[in-house]
Amino acid sequence: MNSTGRVVPGYGIASASMMYGTGSFSAQISPSPTMSPAVPPESMPNVADGLVGLFVAAALIVLLAAMILVAKMYDLSRRREGQAVSLEARISNSLRADPLLSSLPVVPTVKIPLWRGSPVVIAMTGSVPRSQLRHAALELALREAERRARTYLLEDRILVDPAMARRAA
Repeated sequence: MNSTGRVVPGYGIASASMMYGTGSFSAQISPSPTMSPAVPPESMPNVADGLVGLFVAAALIVLLAAMILVAKMYDLSRRREGQAVSLEARISNSLRADPLLSSLPVVPTVKIPLWRGSPVVIAMTGSVPRSQLRHAALELALREAERRARTYLLEDRILVDPAMARRAA
């Protein structure tokens, strides 16, 4: 309404609020696309962070697998070492039990490789006064090896020293 009492279109709310002193005025705004609030870059997921995490997880898995493999290989080597010591002891006991060979310095050394298909290596070292005693010691080692190993390799490192017979006499 104006001073003449006429109603002026479009000014009704504004003039009423000025007259009555409510002090509030609302305006209509045309709808426009709203923008999302800005997210700081620190809180956004980063592709590089995901790759780093994936790399760390893969490295831990590889490290765990390597540790398991090392433990298995160590266990296998300890088991093979025990088998080698057992075969050495059997051959040594057989040498001591034979009356002809018990006084001679003949020593077996057994090595069992880690790989299953490889032959057991038995090295006979020492010295004997006659070649017949050398053959007897090698035959004894062969008999024990046949009982305990599928495949074996006998290394003859026994020296025939005829001077031993003269010293012993």
